[in-house]
Amino acid sequence: MKKISTFLILCLVGFTATSQAGWTLIDDFDSYAAGDAATVTGGVWSSDTDDSTTEITASGTLLISKLAGSGGWDGSYTDISGTGASVAVGETSTFFWQVKVNTGWPDGDWVYDCMMGLSPDVSNIDQVDAWQDFAVMPFINNGAPDPFINANAPTEPWWAPMTNDTWTNVWAVVNNDAVDPSFDLYYSTGLDAAVLVAGDADWRNFAAGLDLNAFGFMAGGWDLNDYDFDNVYYADGVDLTNPIPEPATMALLGLGGLLLRRKRA
Repeated sequence: MKKISTFLILCLVGFTATSQAGWTLIDDFDSYAAGDAATVTGGVWSSDTDDSTTEITASGTLLISKLAGSGGWDGSYTDISGTGASVAVGETSTFFWQVKVNTGWPDGDWVYDCMMGLSPDVSNIDQVDAWQDFAVMPFINNGAPDPFINANAPTEPWWAPMTNDTWTNVWAVVNNDAVDPSFDLYYSTGLDAAVLVAGDADWRNFAAGLDLNAFGFMAGGWDLNDYDFDNVYYADGVDLTNPIPEPATMALLGLGGLLLRRKRA
């Protein structure tokens, strides 16, 4: 039994490492207490919440809730300068995160703007309006009853339908070219493979030749929608795998632990 258990554990550990090969976690929001405002999460995330509530949920996600009848642009952002997540001029990196649009208006007929992505510096975010905050900027808007994920791309399709109350996986492959920077936007749900939404999307703001040192999420508009964000990763180069361990893998890891405890008992 000892040889079988040891072999099983080694296989499971190897499978888990492979499934996340190349990815580095920026934040999964599990290390903060539920109810923490983004401004007090150890100084990792900064926040503007004039017209929204931004906090960590009990399930370990970053939640931005727009208040009824409010305006302005609110959300959270983090400084990635000096880390491997920063994208220097000439580098290519892939960013992955998950987003869920929670049904807001009673009839769910509209979703106002939600911007996500990377900027040269945290000082660039939440200065004028969220449309001007990011260089690499996938965004969510519109929809009746469901919203769309979009990017500014030269050719169609440059948008794709999302489903309210469902986690969406997002990949942004960032090519920080010194002359013509761009990014490719992909998405999926569940364990589905990444599907291209927009190729060679333009930087929304800022000139070429700038390092990307900030990452964030901003919500705007007069909106009752809530936006959940989770599992923010980056990888060098192009990586369209899903860094989130599959549920079956986690169950097998649990089984392996049980086998070890049973043997020791």
